[in-house]
Amino acid sequence: MRFTDLQDNLRAHIWARIHCGDLTGSGLSRDAGFSASPTCRISSTPVAALALRRWIASYEVLQVDILDLADAEELRLRALQRPERSSAFDSVPLVSLHDAALAVRISPRRVREWLKFKKRFLHRLKPDTIGERDDWLRFVLAKAAIDNTRAMASRLARGAVVLLDRHYNSLLPYHRGVPNIYAVWTGTQRAIRYVSVSSGRIILQPDSRGWPVELVEIAHGKGFAEYIVGRVCHIAVQV
Repeated sequence: MRFTDLQDNLRAHIWARIHCGDLTGSGLSRDAGFSASPTCRISSTPVAALALRRWIASYEVLQVDILDLADAEELRLRALQRPERSSAFDSVPLVSLHDAALAVRISPRRVREWLKFKKRFLHRLKPDTIGERDDWLRFVLAKAAIDNTRAMASRLARGAVVLLDRHYNSLLPYHRGVPNIYAVWTGTQRAIRYVSVSSGRIILQPDSRGWPVELVEIAHGKGFAEYIVGRVCHIAVQV
């Protein structure tokens, strides 16, 4: 993997965490010792002009390493060639959004790929469950379909893979003042959107102004939480 690829992935990682409210550009600049916003610097400055110490500072502040920025295939090959300590990582299955919505436990034949996430990262994510989901495998990955990336254009790049917390199906904002993004299953539609509820309907709110707001009638005897697959708690871009 080329250094320029790592640069692009680091930029995507920073933007994703800023959009999720996990960090701010000014906070990262301060902690890493930048004189300007790191997203602007990384977006506009050639690789050769980026001092190595700034990259090291960014990695340390973001708590990421090369494995976090490598693509999925390289992660898989690296895991096969030199397995990481099982105590430090958990394997999360990449599945279809259909299986993410309906399968309580994920059978091996449904898994398209296994990706490793640091246990420290997964364990610090807080659940907020409505209903009985204790038996559900908590974390799964799903690739965002093209209609979802268009609807959430500034949040989901083409080819984006989302990490879903299926133990978080409440509408309580995870970060104060920042709306959650959810994967929603209506029976006929698989959507990744902002979600709200009003007058017995689920409102699927896109990020793109050019995409229509969609309404889903909540069936009699069901609650809105039953339609929510899970909260999007991490966005990765495959290159």
